[in-house]
Amino acid sequence: MNDKEIILHLQHNKYSLALKGLYSILPDVKQYIKANSGSTDDANDIFQDALVILYKKVHSNNFTLTVSLKSYLLAVIRNCWLQELRKRKKLSLSETNTDLTKEEIDEESNFTFATSAFNLLGEKCKELLIQFYLKKKSFKEIASLLEFSDENIAKNQKYRCMQKAKENYITLSKNSIYAE
Repeated sequence: MNDKEIILHLQHNKYSLALKGLYSILPDVKQYIKANSGSTDDANDIFQDALVILYKKVHSNNFTLTVSLKSYLLAVIRNCWLQELRKRKKLSLSETNTDLTKEEIDEESNFTFATSAFNLLGEKCKELLIQFYLKKKSFKEIASLLEFSDENIAKNQKYRCMQKAKENYITLSKNSIYAE
């Protein structure tokens, strides 16, 4: 079942059909949650939360899917899990009378959205941005490394990759129930 079919099933309240397609990613969710201080029960809860968010978004008037449904849902799951971890951390911190400031929470949320937006890019875009920003390679070196015909193509591609990353960031922050 493809993404459009799943979304149509959700929009027409055919949940059992939609869930068949959506539950195929549950193993990935369990693996992610377990690898990040969670349990199978946590994974099931977070997955259910993400399905509720997806359902609400699909039924809103402004829902536009700009990435694969799996990528979108995994990004929602990451954000839900990070929010859950923050709650747990805040509870344990409040017991010691220490609180995170709003600025620290906002900074962490922005970092989470930026990381998720980057992870939604294609492999070639990720590699190009890593080479340019982290490894400080020139466009000529990047063109050679990534097999572009010249450095102008590398520049144009970097611009497109950054635009896509910005679109992903905006989509994730707008579609997050935690965004203010």
